[in-house]
Amino acid sequence: MDNNVKKKKAARAKAEEEALNRILSWIAGGSVLEFLLMLLNKYWNHYTAAQIELRVALGTAVKFLAVAGLLCAAAGAFWWNNARRNGNKTGLPAMLGLFMAGVSASCFGAWFFSGIGTTLACIAVPAVMLLAVVHELYPAEFFLVGCDGALGLLGVWVCDRGLGGQYTMLCYAYVAVAVVLMAAAALLSYKAQRQDGELILGGKSLRVFAKGANCTPVYLGTLVALAVLAAAVLGIRAAALYAVSVAWLLVMAVYYTVKII
Repeated sequence: MDNNVKKKKAARAKAEEEALNRILSWIAGGSVLEFLLMLLNKYWNHYTAAQIELRVALGTAVKFLAVAGLLCAAAGAFWWNNARRNGNKTGLPAMLGLFMAGVSASCFGAWFFSGIGTTLACIAVPAVMLLAVVHELYPAEFFLVGCDGALGLLGVWVCDRGLGGQYTMLCYAYVAVAVVLMAAAALLSYKAQRQDGELILGGKSLRVFAKGANCTPVYLGTLVALAVLAAAVLGIRAAALYAVSVAWLLVMAVYYTVKII
C-alpha cells in the first residue's frame, strides 16, 4: 500500500513538473514573440519620413518570414509527430513549431491587413498564452469556456473596427467561422459527456473530460459567446459587449478556481 501511495505521489509530482515546464515554455515563447511584435508594430505603423527605407525593408522581411515561418512550423509539426511515434520527448519540437506558427500568422496578418493585422497579432499572442495556462491548470470545461469567450471578444473587436469599412466581408467571414467552431466544440462536448468524458476518434479513445464532468457551463459559454457575436454584428456598443463577456469569464474563473481548490 505504501509503495502504491509513493508511486502515485511520484507520478503526480512528475505530471505537475511537466505541466509547469509547458507553462513556462508558453510564457517564454509568447513573451519573445510579443516583444518582436511590439517592435514591428512601432516601425510598421508609426514610422517617420526618415524611416521610410526601414519600413520598405520591413515589408520585404515580413513577407519572407510569413512564408519561411509557415515552412518551419510544418517542419516542427513533422518533427513532433516523429518524436511522439518513437516515444521521444516532444516538448522542443512542439515549442519551436508553435513559435514559428505564431511568427508566420503574425507576418501574414501584417502583410495582408497592415496596421490592423499587427495590432490584432499583439492582442492575440497574450490571449493564446492565457488560454494555454488555463489549459494546463484548469479542467477542460473551463478551457472550452475560455476559448468561446476569446472568440466572442475577438469578434466584438473585429466587428467594431471592420463593419462598414473595407473589412466588412472579412468581419462576416470571421463571425461565420467562429460560429462553426463554437457549434463544433459544443457538439463534441455533448458527445464526450454522453460517453463518460471520452471521444472515439479513428477507433481510438480520447479522454476530453474527467468522469462525471458537468458540461453545462460549456453550453452556457457557447450561448453567451454566440449572443455577443450576434449583438456585435447588429452594432451594439462594443463597451457593453466587452463588459458582458469579461464578467461571464470572471464568474467562470472564480467558479472553477473554487472547484479545484
